[in-house]
Amino acid sequence: MQWTASSLCCCLAAALMAAVTISAAAPGQAQPQADAPAEQRPTEHAQTATPNTPPEQPMLPSPELLSPDPLSPDSPSEDPDEPDGDPARREAPSWTIDLPQQVDQRLPDLTLDPSQVSVYVRRVDADRPSLTYRAEQPRIPASVAKLITGIVALDMLGPAYRWHTEVLISGSIRGRRLIGNLYIKGYGDPYLTSEAYAALIRAIRAKGIDHIDGDLVFDDSQLLPPTAERGDFDGASQRSYNALPSALSVNRQVTDIHIYNDHQNGRVGVYTEPPLSAVDIVNEAKVVTAPCKGRFHRLTATFVEPEDGLPRLKVAGHFASECPEERVRRLILSPEQHAAAAFDALWRQLGGSIGDRVRLGSVPADAELFHSGQSQPLGEIIRTINKYSDNLMARLLYLELGVAHDGPPGSVDKSRAALAEWLAEHGFDFPGLYIDNGSGLSRDTRISATALGELLFWAYHQPWMPEFMASLAIMGVDGTLTKRMRREPIEGRAHMKTGTVRDASCIAGYLLDAEGLRWVVVVLVNAIEGQTLQAWRGHAVHHDLLRWVYDGAILPNQGR
Repeated sequence: MQWTASSLCCCLAAALMAAVTISAAAPGQAQPQADAPAEQRPTEHAQTATPNTPPEQPMLPSPELLSPDPLSPDSPSEDPDEPDGDPARREAPSWTIDLPQQVDQRLPDLTLDPSQVSVYVRRVDADRPSLTYRAEQPRIPASVAKLITGIVALDMLGPAYRWHTEVLISGSIRGRRLIGNLYIKGYGDPYLTSEAYAALIRAIRAKGIDHIDGDLVFDDSQLLPPTAERGDFDGASQRSYNALPSALSVNRQVTDIHIYNDHQNGRVGVYTEPPLSAVDIVNEAKVVTAPCKGRFHRLTATFVEPEDGLPRLKVAGHFASECPEERVRRLILSPEQHAAAAFDALWRQLGGSIGDRVRLGSVPADAELFHSGQSQPLGEIIRTINKYSDNLMARLLYLELGVAHDGPPGSVDKSRAALAEWLAEHGFDFPGLYIDNGSGLSRDTRISATALGELLFWAYHQPWMPEFMASLAIMGVDGTLTKRMRREPIEGRAHMKTGTVRDASCIAGYLLDAEGLRWVVVVLVNAIEGQTLQAWRGHAVHHDLLRWVYDGAILPNQGR
Protein backbone atom coordinates (compact mmCIF):
# COMPACT_ATOMS: atom_id res chain seq x y z
CA MET A 1 0.00 0.00 0.00
CA GLN A 2 1.35 3.40 -0.94
CA TRP A 3 0.20 6.95 -0.28
CA THR A 4 1.83 10.11 -1.59
CA ALA A 5 2.26 12.87 0.94
CA SER A 6 0.28 15.28 -1.22
CA SER A 7 -2.68 12.96 -1.55
CA LEU A 8 -2.41 11.30 1.84
CA CYS A 9 -5.91 12.41 2.74
CA CYS A 10 -7.46 10.68 -0.25
CA CYS A 11 -5.52 7.49 0.14
CA LEU A 12 -6.25 7.26 3.84
CA ALA A 13 -10.01 7.50 3.32
CA ALA A 14 -12.10 4.74 4.82
CA ALA A 15 -14.96 3.35 2.78
CA LEU A 16 -17.81 4.67 4.87
CA MET A 17 -20.89 6.84 4.84
CA ALA A 18 -22.76 7.19 8.10
CA ALA A 19 -24.76 9.82 9.96
CA VAL A 20 -25.29 10.17 13.67
CA THR A 21 -27.80 12.38 15.45
CA ILE A 22 -26.88 14.16 18.64
CA SER A 23 -29.59 15.36 20.98
CA ALA A 24 -29.65 17.04 24.34
CA ALA A 25 -29.90 13.67 26.04
CA ALA A 26 -26.16 13.17 25.62
CA PRO A 27 -24.67 16.23 27.33
CA GLY A 28 -24.36 15.98 31.05
CA GLN A 29 -25.37 12.32 31.24
CA ALA A 30 -23.06 9.63 32.49
CA GLN A 31 -21.81 8.00 29.33
CA PRO A 32 -22.10 4.22 29.05
CA GLN A 33 -18.97 2.22 29.56
CA ALA A 34 -17.91 -0.76 27.53
CA ASP A 35 -19.96 -2.96 29.82
CA ALA A 36 -23.13 -0.88 29.72
CA PRO A 37 -26.50 -2.63 30.00
CA ALA A 38 -27.31 -4.97 27.20
CA GLU A 39 -29.79 -2.64 25.55
CA GLN A 40 -26.91 -0.16 25.03
CA ARG A 41 -24.29 -2.72 24.08
CA PRO A 42 -23.53 -5.23 21.34
CA THR A 43 -25.59 -8.38 21.64
CA GLU A 44 -25.06 -12.03 20.99
CA HIS A 45 -27.23 -15.11 21.02
CA ALA A 46 -26.63 -18.11 23.23
CA GLN A 47 -25.14 -20.98 21.29
CA THR A 48 -26.24 -24.56 21.75
CA ALA A 49 -23.31 -25.84 19.71
CA THR A 50 -19.91 -26.51 21.21
CA PRO A 51 -17.53 -23.54 21.50
CA ASN A 52 -15.44 -24.70 18.57
CA THR A 53 -18.29 -24.61 16.07
CA PRO A 54 -18.38 -21.73 13.58
CA PRO A 55 -20.41 -18.77 14.84
CA GLU A 56 -23.80 -18.07 13.38
CA GLN A 57 -24.34 -15.02 11.23
CA PRO A 58 -24.49 -11.98 13.53
CA MET A 59 -27.86 -10.59 14.42
CA LEU A 60 -28.11 -6.87 13.83
CA PRO A 61 -29.45 -5.15 16.93
CA SER A 62 -30.26 -1.49 16.87
CA PRO A 63 -28.23 0.04 19.70
CA GLU A 64 -28.62 3.73 20.38
CA LEU A 65 -26.74 5.33 17.52
CA LEU A 66 -24.92 7.86 19.60
CA SER A 67 -23.83 6.66 23.01
CA PRO A 68 -20.12 7.37 23.26
CA ASP A 69 -18.11 4.83 25.20
CA PRO A 70 -15.33 6.92 26.75
CA LEU A 71 -12.01 5.73 28.02
CA SER A 72 -12.17 7.40 31.39
CA PRO A 73 -8.96 8.20 33.26
CA ASP A 74 -7.96 5.74 35.90
CA SER A 75 -9.48 6.38 39.31
CA PRO A 76 -7.80 5.66 42.64
CA SER A 77 -8.75 2.17 43.71
CA GLU A 78 -9.56 0.88 47.14
CA ASP A 79 -6.52 -0.37 49.03
CA PRO A 80 -6.12 -3.95 47.81
CA ASP A 81 -4.29 -4.85 50.97
CA GLU A 82 -7.17 -4.00 53.31
CA PRO A 83 -7.01 -6.53 56.18
CA ASP A 84 -9.18 -9.58 55.78
CA GLY A 85 -9.80 -9.75 59.48
CA ASP A 86 -9.09 -12.67 61.77
CA PRO A 87 -10.02 -15.90 59.94
CA ALA A 88 -10.43 -17.61 63.29
CA ARG A 89 -13.48 -15.51 64.06
CA ARG A 90 -15.66 -17.70 61.90
CA GLU A 91 -15.26 -21.03 60.23
CA ALA A 92 -15.90 -21.09 56.49
CA PRO A 93 -19.44 -22.34 55.79
CA SER A 94 -19.90 -25.87 54.62
CA TRP A 95 -20.06 -26.65 50.93
CA THR A 96 -23.51 -26.73 49.30
CA ILE A 97 -24.97 -27.17 45.83
CA ASP A 98 -28.19 -25.22 46.44
CA LEU A 99 -28.78 -21.56 45.74
CA PRO A 100 -29.35 -19.35 48.79
CA GLN A 101 -33.05 -19.11 49.58
CA GLN A 102 -33.32 -15.39 48.89
CA VAL A 103 -31.76 -15.87 45.44
CA ASP A 104 -33.81 -18.94 44.55
CA GLN A 105 -37.10 -17.36 45.58
CA ARG A 106 -36.39 -14.23 43.53
CA LEU A 107 -35.79 -16.02 40.22
CA PRO A 108 -39.48 -16.53 39.24
CA ASP A 109 -40.12 -12.79 39.64
CA LEU A 110 -37.22 -12.20 37.24
CA THR A 111 -38.61 -14.78 34.76
CA LEU A 112 -35.40 -16.75 35.20
CA ASP A 113 -34.94 -20.46 35.82
CA PRO A 114 -32.27 -21.80 38.19
CA SER A 115 -30.76 -23.66 35.25
CA GLN A 116 -29.66 -20.29 33.84
CA VAL A 117 -27.47 -19.47 36.82
CA SER A 118 -23.98 -20.64 37.80
CA VAL A 119 -22.36 -19.62 41.10
CA TYR A 120 -19.02 -20.13 42.83
CA VAL A 121 -18.35 -18.69 46.30
CA ARG A 122 -15.22 -19.30 48.35
CA ARG A 123 -13.48 -17.53 51.17
CA VAL A 124 -9.90 -16.66 50.22
CA ASP A 125 -8.54 -18.62 53.19
CA ALA A 126 -10.75 -21.69 52.76
CA ASP A 127 -9.65 -25.05 51.41
CA ARG A 128 -12.82 -25.51 49.36
CA PRO A 129 -15.74 -23.42 48.08
CA SER A 130 -18.73 -22.68 50.28
CA LEU A 131 -21.17 -22.69 47.40
CA THR A 132 -21.01 -24.15 43.91
CA TYR A 133 -24.18 -24.21 41.85
CA ARG A 134 -24.04 -25.52 38.28
CA ALA A 135 -20.47 -24.29 38.51
CA GLU A 136 -19.03 -26.80 36.03
CA GLN A 137 -21.29 -25.73 33.16
CA PRO A 138 -19.45 -23.66 30.53
CA ARG A 139 -21.33 -20.43 29.89
CA ILE A 140 -21.01 -17.23 27.87
CA PRO A 141 -18.97 -14.96 30.16
CA ALA A 142 -19.06 -11.72 28.14
CA SER A 143 -16.36 -9.34 29.36
CA VAL A 144 -15.71 -11.35 32.53
CA ALA A 145 -13.40 -13.33 30.19
CA LYS A 146 -10.95 -10.44 30.54
CA LEU A 147 -10.13 -11.78 34.00
CA ILE A 148 -8.44 -14.84 32.52
CA THR A 149 -6.48 -12.73 30.04
CA GLY A 150 -5.31 -10.45 32.84
CA ILE A 151 -4.39 -13.19 35.31
CA VAL A 152 -2.33 -15.13 32.78
CA ALA A 153 -0.67 -11.95 31.48
CA LEU A 154 0.33 -10.74 34.94
CA ASP A 155 1.84 -14.14 35.69
CA MET A 156 3.57 -14.64 32.32
CA LEU A 157 4.72 -11.08 31.68
CA GLY A 158 4.76 -9.44 35.12
CA PRO A 159 3.26 -6.10 36.24
CA ALA A 160 6.34 -4.16 35.06
CA TYR A 161 6.10 -5.41 31.46
CA ARG A 162 6.08 -2.67 28.80
CA TRP A 163 5.52 -2.44 25.07
CA HIS A 164 7.50 -0.15 22.80
CA THR A 165 7.03 1.71 19.53
CA GLU A 166 10.19 2.18 17.49
CA VAL A 167 11.38 4.91 15.13
CA LEU A 168 14.09 3.72 12.73
CA ILE A 169 15.91 5.41 9.86
CA SER A 170 17.80 4.40 6.75
CA GLY A 171 20.20 6.93 5.30
CA SER A 172 21.86 9.89 7.00
CA ILE A 173 20.89 13.19 8.65
CA ARG A 174 22.33 16.37 7.15
CA GLY A 175 21.36 19.73 8.57
CA ARG A 176 18.16 18.41 10.21
CA ARG A 177 17.18 16.70 6.96
CA LEU A 178 16.88 12.91 6.82
CA ILE A 179 18.22 11.73 3.46
CA GLY A 180 16.41 8.41 3.46
CA ASN A 181 13.33 6.74 4.88
CA LEU A 182 11.83 7.00 8.34
CA TYR A 183 10.07 3.92 9.76
CA ILE A 184 7.48 3.66 12.52
CA LYS A 185 7.23 0.10 13.84
CA GLY A 186 4.46 -0.88 16.23
CA TYR A 187 4.69 -3.73 18.71
CA GLY A 188 1.06 -3.87 19.81
CA ASP A 189 1.05 -1.23 22.59
CA PRO A 190 -2.50 -1.49 23.99
CA TYR A 191 -2.46 2.09 25.25
CA LEU A 192 -0.66 4.21 22.66
CA THR A 193 -2.58 7.38 23.45
CA SER A 194 -2.68 10.50 21.31
CA GLU A 195 -0.44 12.16 23.90
CA ALA A 196 2.11 9.34 23.80
CA TYR A 197 2.10 9.38 19.99
CA ALA A 198 2.62 13.14 19.94
CA ALA A 199 5.52 12.75 22.39
CA LEU A 200 7.08 10.18 20.05
CA ILE A 201 6.85 12.64 17.17
CA ARG A 202 8.25 15.50 19.25
CA ALA A 203 11.21 13.28 20.16
CA ILE A 204 12.01 12.82 16.45
CA ARG A 205 12.16 16.60 16.03
CA ALA A 206 14.13 17.07 19.25
CA LYS A 207 16.74 14.57 18.08
CA GLY A 208 17.45 16.49 14.90
CA ILE A 209 15.00 15.70 12.07
CA ASP A 210 12.76 18.39 10.57
CA HIS A 211 12.39 17.09 7.02
CA ILE A 212 12.01 13.52 5.78
CA ASP A 213 13.58 13.47 2.34
CA GLY A 214 12.30 9.99 1.62
CA ASP A 215 9.37 7.75 2.51
CA LEU A 216 7.49 7.62 5.78
CA VAL A 217 6.88 3.90 6.30
CA PHE A 218 4.56 2.22 8.84
CA ASP A 219 5.35 -1.36 9.87
CA ASP A 220 2.53 -3.27 11.59
CA SER A 221 3.92 -6.75 10.96
CA GLN A 222 4.29 -7.63 14.67
CA LEU A 223 0.73 -8.99 14.66
CA LEU A 224 -1.05 -10.94 11.95
CA PRO A 225 -3.95 -8.95 10.50
CA PRO A 226 -7.37 -10.06 11.75
CA THR A 227 -9.51 -12.14 9.42
CA ALA A 228 -12.71 -10.43 10.59
CA GLU A 229 -14.08 -7.01 9.74
CA ARG A 230 -15.03 -4.38 12.28
CA GLY A 231 -18.73 -4.74 11.64
CA ASP A 232 -18.90 -8.53 11.68
CA PHE A 233 -20.06 -8.85 15.28
CA ASP A 234 -23.13 -6.60 15.17
CA GLY A 235 -22.91 -4.39 12.07
CA ALA A 236 -21.77 -1.34 14.09
CA SER A 237 -18.42 -0.94 12.35
CA GLN A 238 -17.80 2.60 13.65
CA ARG A 239 -18.35 1.83 17.33
CA SER A 240 -15.13 1.79 19.34
CA TYR A 241 -15.82 -1.56 21.01
CA ASN A 242 -15.52 -3.18 17.56
CA ALA A 243 -11.90 -2.11 16.98
CA LEU A 244 -9.74 -5.02 15.82
CA PRO A 245 -6.14 -5.64 16.88
CA SER A 246 -3.33 -3.90 15.03
CA ALA A 247 0.31 -3.47 16.05
CA LEU A 248 -0.14 0.30 15.53
CA SER A 249 -3.31 1.33 17.35
CA VAL A 250 -3.09 5.05 18.07
CA ASN A 251 -5.71 6.30 20.54
CA ARG A 252 -7.24 2.82 20.39
CA GLN A 253 -7.91 3.55 16.67
CA VAL A 254 -10.62 5.98 17.77
CA THR A 255 -11.26 9.43 16.36
CA ASP A 256 -12.70 11.64 19.11
CA ILE A 257 -14.98 14.26 17.54
CA HIS A 258 -15.30 17.25 19.88
CA ILE A 259 -18.27 19.58 19.35
CA TYR A 260 -18.55 22.66 21.58
CA ASN A 261 -19.91 26.18 21.93
CA ASP A 262 -17.08 28.48 20.85
CA HIS A 263 -18.11 31.49 22.96
CA GLN A 264 -15.20 33.65 21.81
CA ASN A 265 -16.18 33.44 18.14
CA GLY A 266 -19.93 32.99 18.53
CA ARG A 267 -20.07 29.71 16.66
CA VAL A 268 -19.96 25.95 17.04
CA GLY A 269 -16.44 24.60 17.26
CA VAL A 270 -15.39 21.19 15.95
CA TYR A 271 -12.06 19.40 16.14
CA THR A 272 -10.79 15.83 16.25
CA GLU A 273 -8.36 14.10 18.58
CA PRO A 274 -5.94 13.06 17.33
CA PRO A 275 -5.81 15.62 14.51
CA LEU A 276 -6.10 13.91 11.13
CA SER A 277 -4.75 15.25 7.86
CA ALA A 278 -7.05 12.79 6.09
CA VAL A 279 -10.39 14.30 7.12
CA ASP A 280 -11.94 17.54 5.87
CA ILE A 281 -14.22 19.08 8.53
CA VAL A 282 -17.22 20.97 7.17
CA ASN A 283 -18.93 22.82 10.01
CA GLU A 284 -22.43 24.11 9.28
CA ALA A 285 -23.81 23.92 12.82
CA LYS A 286 -25.24 27.04 14.47
CA VAL A 287 -25.41 28.13 18.11
CA VAL A 288 -28.89 28.98 19.39
CA THR A 289 -29.48 30.79 22.66
CA ALA A 290 -31.50 28.21 24.55
CA PRO A 291 -31.42 25.81 27.50
CA CYS A 292 -29.92 22.39 27.00
CA LYS A 293 -33.07 20.58 25.90
CA GLY A 294 -33.71 18.29 22.99
CA ARG A 295 -36.01 20.61 21.09
CA PHE A 296 -33.23 23.21 20.92
CA HIS A 297 -30.14 21.02 20.77
CA ARG A 298 -30.05 18.87 17.66
CA LEU A 299 -26.91 18.09 15.69
CA THR A 300 -25.92 15.71 12.97
CA ALA A 301 -22.42 14.45 12.22
CA THR A 302 -22.07 12.81 8.82
CA PHE A 303 -19.06 11.04 7.37
CA VAL A 304 -18.90 10.91 3.58
CA GLU A 305 -16.28 9.52 1.24
CA PRO A 306 -16.62 11.31 -2.10
CA GLU A 307 -15.40 9.78 -5.34
CA ASP A 308 -12.51 12.20 -5.31
CA GLY A 309 -11.08 14.44 -2.66
CA LEU A 310 -11.02 14.10 1.12
CA PRO A 311 -13.34 12.02 3.25
CA ARG A 312 -15.58 14.61 4.80
CA LEU A 313 -16.91 15.10 8.31
CA LYS A 314 -19.94 17.37 8.11
CA VAL A 315 -21.47 18.77 11.28
CA ALA A 316 -24.86 20.51 10.97
CA GLY A 317 -27.88 21.48 13.06
CA HIS A 318 -28.30 23.52 16.24
CA PHE A 319 -26.19 23.62 19.39
CA ALA A 320 -28.08 24.93 22.44
CA SER A 321 -25.94 27.57 24.12
CA GLU A 322 -26.28 26.04 27.60
CA CYS A 323 -25.17 22.56 26.56
CA PRO A 324 -21.68 21.38 27.49
CA GLU A 325 -19.07 20.13 25.05
CA GLU A 326 -19.78 16.77 23.48
CA ARG A 327 -17.38 14.04 22.47
CA VAL A 328 -18.35 11.41 19.92
CA ARG A 329 -15.98 8.43 19.62
CA ARG A 330 -15.91 6.64 16.28
CA LEU A 331 -13.76 4.33 14.19
CA ILE A 332 -13.34 6.22 10.92
CA LEU A 333 -10.08 5.13 9.32
CA SER A 334 -8.33 1.77 9.32
CA PRO A 335 -5.65 1.41 12.04
CA GLU A 336 -2.70 2.07 9.71
CA GLN A 337 -4.48 4.94 7.97
CA HIS A 338 -5.39 6.43 11.33
CA ALA A 339 -1.77 6.22 12.54
CA ALA A 340 -0.46 7.72 9.29
CA ALA A 341 -3.00 10.57 9.17
CA ALA A 342 -2.32 11.46 12.81
CA PHE A 343 1.46 11.41 12.27
CA ASP A 344 1.19 13.61 9.19
CA ALA A 345 -1.03 16.16 10.98
CA LEU A 346 1.08 16.28 14.14
CA TRP A 347 4.37 16.35 12.20
CA ARG A 348 3.24 19.29 10.10
CA GLN A 349 1.87 21.12 13.16
CA LEU A 350 5.42 21.03 14.50
CA GLY A 351 6.79 22.45 11.25
CA GLY A 352 8.01 19.20 9.76
CA SER A 353 7.67 18.06 6.16
CA ILE A 354 7.67 14.81 4.20
CA GLY A 355 9.25 14.67 0.78
CA ASP A 356 8.05 11.41 -0.73
CA ARG A 357 5.48 8.74 -0.02
CA VAL A 358 3.60 7.63 3.08
CA ARG A 359 3.18 3.88 2.88
CA LEU A 360 3.00 0.52 4.61
CA GLY A 361 6.11 -1.62 4.56
CA SER A 362 8.64 -3.58 6.57
CA VAL A 363 11.69 -2.25 8.36
CA PRO A 364 14.83 -3.37 6.48
CA ALA A 365 17.52 -5.28 8.35
CA ASP A 366 20.04 -2.45 8.01
CA ALA A 367 17.76 0.26 9.43
CA GLU A 368 19.12 2.09 12.48
CA LEU A 369 17.11 2.51 15.67
CA PHE A 370 16.59 6.26 16.14
CA HIS A 371 14.12 6.43 19.03
CA SER A 372 11.98 4.06 21.10
CA GLY A 373 8.87 5.04 23.02
CA GLN A 374 7.70 2.93 25.96
CA SER A 375 4.19 2.15 27.08
CA GLN A 376 2.86 2.33 30.59
CA PRO A 377 3.60 -0.82 32.60
CA LEU A 378 1.13 -3.69 32.40
CA GLY A 379 0.20 -3.16 36.04
CA GLU A 380 -1.28 0.23 35.07
CA ILE A 381 -2.65 -0.74 31.66
CA ILE A 382 -4.66 -3.61 33.13
CA ARG A 383 -6.59 -1.12 35.27
CA THR A 384 -8.05 0.47 32.15
CA ILE A 385 -8.76 -2.93 30.61
CA ASN A 386 -10.71 -4.24 33.60
CA LYS A 387 -12.26 -1.16 35.19
CA TYR A 388 -13.61 0.15 31.88
CA SER A 389 -13.79 -3.18 30.02
CA ASP A 390 -11.77 -2.12 26.99
CA ASN A 391 -12.08 -4.77 24.29
CA LEU A 392 -9.25 -3.70 21.98
CA MET A 393 -6.74 -3.41 24.80
CA ALA A 394 -7.73 -6.86 26.10
CA ARG A 395 -7.34 -8.35 22.63
CA LEU A 396 -3.90 -6.82 22.20
CA LEU A 397 -2.85 -8.13 25.61
CA TYR A 398 -4.12 -11.59 24.68
CA LEU A 399 -2.07 -11.51 21.46
CA GLU A 400 1.01 -10.54 23.46
CA LEU A 401 0.74 -13.88 25.28
CA GLY A 402 1.25 -15.64 21.95
CA VAL A 403 4.19 -13.41 21.04
CA ALA A 404 5.84 -14.04 24.41
CA HIS A 405 5.27 -17.78 24.05
CA ASP A 406 6.12 -18.35 20.40
CA GLY A 407 7.53 -15.11 18.96
CA PRO A 408 6.07 -12.74 16.35
CA PRO A 409 3.88 -12.38 14.46
CA GLY A 410 1.21 -12.63 17.12
CA SER A 411 -1.98 -14.54 16.38
CA VAL A 412 -4.96 -15.90 18.29
CA ASP A 413 -3.79 -19.45 17.58
CA LYS A 414 -0.46 -18.76 19.29
CA SER A 415 -2.25 -17.12 22.20
CA ARG A 416 -4.60 -20.09 22.66
CA ALA A 417 -1.60 -22.40 22.67
CA ALA A 418 0.15 -20.20 25.23
CA LEU A 419 -2.95 -20.20 27.44
CA ALA A 420 -3.34 -23.98 27.20
CA GLU A 421 0.29 -24.53 28.15
CA TRP A 422 0.07 -22.08 31.07
CA LEU A 423 -3.03 -23.81 32.45
CA ALA A 424 -1.39 -27.22 32.18
CA GLU A 425 1.82 -26.02 33.85
CA HIS A 426 -0.19 -24.66 36.78
CA GLY A 427 -2.28 -27.81 37.17
CA PHE A 428 -5.59 -26.35 35.96
CA ASP A 429 -7.96 -28.56 33.99
CA PHE A 430 -11.19 -26.84 32.98
CA PRO A 431 -13.28 -28.93 30.53
CA GLY A 432 -15.21 -26.77 28.09
CA LEU A 433 -13.02 -23.69 28.54
CA TYR A 434 -12.58 -21.84 25.26
CA ILE A 435 -11.13 -18.34 24.98
CA ASP A 436 -11.67 -16.87 21.53
CA ASN A 437 -10.00 -13.45 21.46
CA GLY A 438 -9.34 -12.60 25.10
CA SER A 439 -11.93 -9.82 25.42
CA GLY A 440 -15.22 -11.69 25.78
CA LEU A 441 -16.73 -9.96 22.74
CA SER A 442 -17.32 -13.31 21.09
CA ARG A 443 -20.11 -15.76 20.44
CA ASP A 444 -17.84 -18.73 21.01
CA THR A 445 -16.08 -18.05 24.32
CA ARG A 446 -17.13 -20.40 27.13
CA ILE A 447 -16.05 -20.41 30.77
CA SER A 448 -17.43 -22.18 33.84
CA ALA A 449 -17.94 -20.54 37.21
CA THR A 450 -15.50 -23.07 38.66
CA ALA A 451 -12.78 -22.06 36.19
CA LEU A 452 -13.17 -18.39 37.04
CA GLY A 453 -13.45 -19.06 40.76
CA GLU A 454 -10.39 -21.28 40.96
CA LEU A 455 -8.31 -18.79 38.96
CA LEU A 456 -9.46 -15.87 41.12
CA PHE A 457 -8.66 -17.85 44.28
CA TRP A 458 -5.21 -18.71 42.93
CA ALA A 459 -4.56 -15.12 41.78
CA TYR A 460 -5.35 -13.77 45.24
CA HIS A 461 -2.32 -15.59 46.65
CA GLN A 462 0.16 -14.37 44.02
CA PRO A 463 2.72 -11.59 44.56
CA TRP A 464 1.04 -9.43 41.90
CA MET A 465 -2.35 -9.69 43.61
CA PRO A 466 -2.41 -5.96 44.58
CA GLU A 467 -2.03 -4.88 40.93
CA PHE A 468 -4.73 -7.33 39.86
CA MET A 469 -7.24 -6.36 42.53
CA ALA A 470 -6.64 -2.67 41.92
CA SER A 471 -7.55 -3.24 38.26
CA LEU A 472 -11.10 -4.29 39.12
CA ALA A 473 -14.02 -1.88 39.30
CA ILE A 474 -15.10 -0.96 42.84
CA MET A 475 -18.77 -1.46 43.63
CA GLY A 476 -20.62 1.84 43.58
CA VAL A 477 -17.40 3.82 43.10
CA ASP A 478 -15.80 3.58 39.65
CA GLY A 479 -15.55 1.87 36.29
CA THR A 480 -18.45 -0.26 35.12
CA LEU A 481 -19.79 -0.49 38.69
CA THR A 482 -20.09 3.25 39.32
CA LYS A 483 -23.88 3.20 39.59
CA ARG A 484 -24.46 -0.24 41.09
CA MET A 485 -25.34 -0.94 44.76
CA ARG A 486 -24.71 2.65 45.79
CA ARG A 487 -25.73 3.67 49.30
CA GLU A 488 -25.69 0.02 50.36
CA PRO A 489 -23.27 -1.43 52.93
CA ILE A 490 -21.51 -3.27 50.11
CA GLU A 491 -20.52 -0.01 48.37
CA GLY A 492 -16.74 0.26 48.17
CA ARG A 493 -16.22 -3.30 49.49
CA ALA A 494 -16.31 -5.34 46.29
CA HIS A 495 -13.70 -5.39 43.52
CA MET A 496 -15.41 -7.01 40.53
CA LYS A 497 -15.34 -7.45 36.75
CA THR A 498 -18.64 -7.19 34.93
CA GLY A 499 -19.77 -8.71 31.65
CA THR A 500 -22.94 -7.81 29.78
CA VAL A 501 -24.28 -8.78 26.39
CA ARG A 502 -27.82 -9.65 25.35
CA ASP A 503 -27.44 -13.30 26.27
CA ALA A 504 -25.26 -12.98 29.38
CA SER A 505 -25.04 -10.93 32.55
CA CYS A 506 -22.03 -11.87 34.64
CA ILE A 507 -19.91 -10.64 37.53
CA ALA A 508 -16.81 -12.02 39.24
CA GLY A 509 -14.20 -10.84 41.69
CA TYR A 510 -13.65 -10.27 45.40
CA LEU A 511 -15.97 -9.12 48.20
CA LEU A 512 -15.11 -7.99 51.73
CA ASP A 513 -17.96 -9.06 54.01
CA ALA A 514 -19.40 -7.36 57.07
CA GLU A 515 -16.82 -9.02 59.36
CA GLY A 516 -13.84 -8.08 57.19
CA LEU A 517 -13.38 -11.48 55.55
CA ARG A 518 -12.72 -11.59 51.83
CA TRP A 519 -14.48 -13.90 49.40
CA VAL A 520 -14.17 -14.98 45.77
CA VAL A 521 -17.57 -14.59 44.12
CA VAL A 522 -18.58 -15.62 40.58
CA VAL A 523 -22.13 -15.31 39.20
CA LEU A 524 -22.87 -16.19 35.56
CA VAL A 525 -26.40 -15.72 34.24
CA ASN A 526 -27.14 -16.79 30.66
CA ALA A 527 -30.27 -16.58 28.55
CA ILE A 528 -32.07 -19.67 27.35
CA GLU A 529 -32.79 -20.20 23.67
CA GLY A 530 -35.15 -17.58 22.31
CA GLN A 531 -34.81 -15.31 25.36
CA THR A 532 -33.28 -11.85 25.50
CA LEU A 533 -31.69 -11.41 28.91
CA GLN A 534 -32.28 -7.84 30.05
CA ALA A 535 -29.31 -6.62 32.03
CA TRP A 536 -31.30 -5.59 35.11
CA ARG A 537 -32.52 -9.15 35.61
CA GLY A 538 -29.00 -10.47 35.74
CA HIS A 539 -27.96 -7.59 37.98
CA ALA A 540 -30.72 -8.47 40.45
CA VAL A 541 -29.31 -12.00 40.77
CA HIS A 542 -25.79 -10.62 41.23
CA HIS A 543 -26.90 -8.21 43.92
CA ASP A 544 -28.93 -10.76 45.91
CA LEU A 545 -26.02 -13.18 45.91
CA LEU A 546 -23.52 -10.46 46.87
CA ARG A 547 -25.74 -9.33 49.76
CA TRP A 548 -25.89 -12.92 50.98
CA VAL A 549 -22.11 -13.22 50.90
CA TYR A 550 -21.69 -9.82 52.57
CA ASP A 551 -23.85 -11.09 55.44
CA GLY A 552 -21.50 -14.04 55.86
CA ALA A 553 -22.80 -16.58 53.33
CA ILE A 554 -24.89 -18.23 56.02
CA LEU A 555 -26.51 -21.46 54.88
CA PRO A 556 -29.78 -22.97 56.19
CA ASN A 557 -29.46 -24.36 59.73
CA GLN A 558 -26.09 -22.69 60.12
CA GLY A 559 -25.46 -19.85 62.51
CA ARG A 560 -22.51 -17.59 62.97
